[in-house]
Amino acid sequence: MINIFLEAKNLKTPEAKFVEVLLRVIGASSTQYRVVPLGGKDTLEVSKNHFLQNTAEGGTNLIIFDADTQSNNGGYEKRKSELLTKIRELGINAELFLWPDDNRDGDVETLLDDIARHDLHNRFFGCFNDYECCLGNDYLHPNRKGKLYTYITSMHLTKRQRDAIGSGDWLFENPDYWNLDSPILEPIKSFLRRYL
Repeated sequence: MINIFLEAKNLKTPEAKFVEVLLRVIGASSTQYRVVPLGGKDTLEVSKNHFLQNTAEGGTNLIIFDADTQSNNGGYEKRKSELLTKIRELGINAELFLWPDDNRDGDVETLLDDIARHDLHNRFFGCFNDYECCLGNDYLHPNRKGKLYTYITSMHLTKRQRDAIGSGDWLFENPDYWNLDSPILEPIKSFLRRYL
């Protein structure tokens, strides 16, 4: 079994749903993998036995976490170094990928913003940027997750689709909202294909 450990707090988050969609896109069978939400980057130690047991059973462990940025005490190089050190300290076997592309600072929302259909919905993104500029420094701006949530909930959706959004299903497979063929997804797709 391939365990895919995410920073997500549960399986009803956009991050977990997005990973599941990517797995389907690359043709992975749901019998090959299990997505395991850890609830944060600092919970590897608590989950040590999950890693060890999966390895003992001949499985593979993948960790997909945010690289973060300097503004939240992270950044690609720093976070990678911290996590590789922690993996060694715990004596676990795991392969690591850092959002957005295993090469730069950011998070899963950075990647989602990159694949959002700005070309089809430039009015939304233009208005949202104007809104942020208008607020200036007098008010807090929505973070990227808030912006993307506003993006997907501003669409003309059915009640069923709206209800699904609350469970983390941001309609990632809908090409009117997300470009799953974007070259920006190649690093994560390649990483997953390597093990599936």
